[in-house]
Amino acid sequence: MAERFVDVPGGSLYSRTTGAGPDVLLLHAGAADLRMWDSTVEWLRREARVTAFDFRDMGLSSRARQPYREVDDIAAVLDAAGADRAVLVGVSDGARRALAFACAFPQRVVRVVAAGAVLGDFPDPTPEESAARAEMHAHVERTVPLLEAEGIAAYAAADIAGWGPALGPAQRRKMEALQIANRFWIELPESLGAELDPPVRDRFAELAMPVDVVVGEHDFAGTRLWARRLAAQAPRATLVELPGADHFPMLSAPEAFERVVRAALNLL
Repeated sequence: MAERFVDVPGGSLYSRTTGAGPDVLLLHAGAADLRMWDSTVEWLRREARVTAFDFRDMGLSSRARQPYREVDDIAAVLDAAGADRAVLVGVSDGARRALAFACAFPQRVVRVVAAGAVLGDFPDPTPEESAARAEMHAHVERTVPLLEAEGIAAYAAADIAGWGPALGPAQRRKMEALQIANRFWIELPESLGAELDPPVRDRFAELAMPVDVVVGEHDFAGTRLWARRLAAQAPRATLVELPGADHFPMLSAPEAFERVVRAALNLL
């Protein structure tokens, strides 16, 4: 395994590359880091050359001191790994970043596997979408006050209970521990990372490469509805709804998620 710190303007990004074969880049969820991919890397490195990295303000990457573009950080990690093109596999905020990179640098993306993409409020929402966003805001209103009142452990337990209801005890403890380890990002008043302008949620039609839109049946309604929007608007998208999975399908439904990734790499 090759570990490296990739220099970027204003900081550095911690990344790991292992295995041999087609290039795959893994992008983790917010309030986590590359360790959430450990079980995926374990099997995937036998089939592909796998790179994962910590976003700025998370894991072992540096704290952001100046504004930066999220997609430029992804490009820097691929450059450091010697990967001209890759399959991008992202979960949650990592899925959003993967989709954004695919819009900004389509020539560098073979395919995107976007699991539980978190994309914010719906433009021109339907009544169903408005209700789903209200559910999400209610979750935030329940959990955020726990940070000050009871501490990061209580917050992490409540937040993961919402996002990961299908996780087993060990996987739940792992995701809670990753949130605790990444409390700096959770407590940031505002990220210095810039999305695309306009944001990727308004640019699904630009995604010319194949996109596997993955969502768990136990994920929040808002995430499931965003998945349907993405699958309907991206020209070559396929919607994959995973029974038994939640927001973290690589942990809550690992065999089903592995089949999706293997299919994306033509390994079935």
